[in-house]
Amino acid sequence: MSAITRANPAGVSWPGEEKLLEAQAPLPRRGLWRLLAASPLPLLVPLWALWRDVYMLDAEGLQRVGGAQAIAEWVLLSLASAALVASFWLAERSIRVLGYTLHALLLSVAFGVAGVLGVMHAFGGPDGNLAAPAWALVALSFVAASCVAGLLATAALIVEDVRAGEEAG
Repeated sequence: MSAITRANPAGVSWPGEEKLLEAQAPLPRRGLWRLLAASPLPLLVPLWALWRDVYMLDAEGLQRVGGAQAIAEWVLLSLASAALVASFWLAERSIRVLGYTLHALLLSVAFGVAGVLGVMHAFGGPDGNLAAPAWALVALSFVAASCVAGLLATAALIVEDVRAGEEAG
């Protein structure tokens, strides 16, 4: 039985059945998934700054500590994150799916970074002198939750694009 026309094995289909199936097919939600998958991007830029020690978080808030190398690493991570998100809108399916996959990996790392930084600062750090203000812990928790939502949306994008590729091929 054909998935498109629901024809029987003899190849006979009912008149108008194809139009009915096209009308009932769900509209692609790729645009919504793209926005949800890209939503952590603005939060990743300050997270990368914390991770690469451009800024340090302590009881007084954010302190600028990084030098030129830390800034270069932060800029590179931020630009790579933006480039992966930009790949969501490319026309070539194989590059888009590769971009989704690498973005999922990036969001997994970002989730881990936000979680580790949050837990470390909640307990004061290794020496007990890195206790962070409550707003910073809430912000790190929000970043981690945003990464999870972005990761789930990225998974939906992968599934949708792979299915579209199977139907087209």
